[in-house]
Amino acid sequence: MEKKLKALAFTLILVIIIVAGTAIGVVKGKSIDPVRNFTMGDTTNDSVVLNWTEVDNADGYHIYSFNDESKAYENIANIDKGDCCSYTVENIESGAIYRLKITAYKYFNKKEYESKEAEEITVYSLPSDPVVRGYSPEESVLCAEWDEQKNAAGYEIEYAKGKDFSGCESKSLTENSFKLEKLKPGDVYYLRVRAFINVDGEKAYSNWSKAAEVKIKEKTVEYSNLDPNKPIVALSFDDGPAFTADGYNSTKDILDTLEKYGARATFFMVGSRINESTAQLLKREVKLGCELGNHTYAHTGYGKNVTVDAIKSGSEAIKKASGKYPTIFRCPGGMITAEIQKECEKEGMPIAYWSVDTEDWKSRDTDKIYNAAMKNVYDGAIILMHDIYPTTADAVKKIVPKLIDEGYQIATVSEMLTVKNGGKPPKAGQQYVDYDTINNHT
Repeated sequence: MEKKLKALAFTLILVIIIVAGTAIGVVKGKSIDPVRNFTMGDTTNDSVVLNWTEVDNADGYHIYSFNDESKAYENIANIDKGDCCSYTVENIESGAIYRLKITAYKYFNKKEYESKEAEEITVYSLPSDPVVRGYSPEESVLCAEWDEQKNAAGYEIEYAKGKDFSGCESKSLTENSFKLEKLKPGDVYYLRVRAFINVDGEKAYSNWSKAAEVKIKEKTVEYSNLDPNKPIVALSFDDGPAFTADGYNSTKDILDTLEKYGARATFFMVGSRINESTAQLLKREVKLGCELGNHTYAHTGYGKNVTVDAIKSGSEAIKKASGKYPTIFRCPGGMITAEIQKECEKEGMPIAYWSVDTEDWKSRDTDKIYNAAMKNVYDGAIILMHDIYPTTADAVKKIVPKLIDEGYQIATVSEMLTVKNGGKPPKAGQQYVDYDTINNHT
């Protein structure tokens, strides 16, 4: 009997040991360590790299993001490889801040078991890189603007006289525009911008924008020999510069006449007509005190079809050929839009319409052009002609001396507008029909 009891006790102990061992094995099979060293790695404006230390026996990891609306963590990624300790969250919103957690998991008896949650970390994407545009809308003034970046708390701008930004000055802004005044006309500045977000009391910055180069605008009117008490008329010519044909150039012919009588005019040029040969005409116009005007790059569109790029490209073509940016603009066909106004305001260009139309493009008749000009001229008028027609050049030979005989001073558009308005220059982006008429609805 005693032997039976001993055998039974031994068997019971053995069963207990086996059961306990099995239970311990089950517990071990179900348990998994939490993730450690969960950190943010590289970040861009649309992705964030996450890193952590490998968890032994993990079959994978779950990543959770806190949802501010539901006030709960939601699964955003599952990494199925136990030896993978990095993950890139892609296609996320720029300049956004996220609260993330990570767990490890393993399978036991075809069932998933998850570790305790790791400590919460804060990660973020950078703001998108701004694209800055700098311009000098009026004498001694520098302006810059850029598209507002999503989620940005503010912006930092740097400006300097050197391309390498050595000795630069900087300023933090909450708005997406900037203005400096009382600068030296003719100086060249370089500026760049970056956006930032605030993360746990620190700023996280985007990349710097490409640098913008801006030449500070000089005086629009450089000549002051006009008598404000005497009548003034402005001659303006569109669509040039003219190409030379058979040894003759109508723009040159007009410049010869202006020089002969000490007169000046405004030339509204088409950028695509400027080449190595016609560039010499622009340089002569500057030398004679004439005004360089922009008439878009190719004159291929009217009204809403005139793009910002068509205006910018026209300005750049004139600057490249003459060394000076245009100081005034004329809309192709005289058709103005709010977009044209806005771009001209940025570039510091008033807009010139006209009050006397010679219709030289239509008649191509010297006498008709002359009669149209002289019949309708008045003090403060803007006369419209085109310097690409020989008949216009011939008419100018008669118009200029006749105007002088009648007591008119012949000036550029901006010069006439300034002197006739008591020394106050015309406003950029405003369209002038004559010295005292503004019409922005043509």
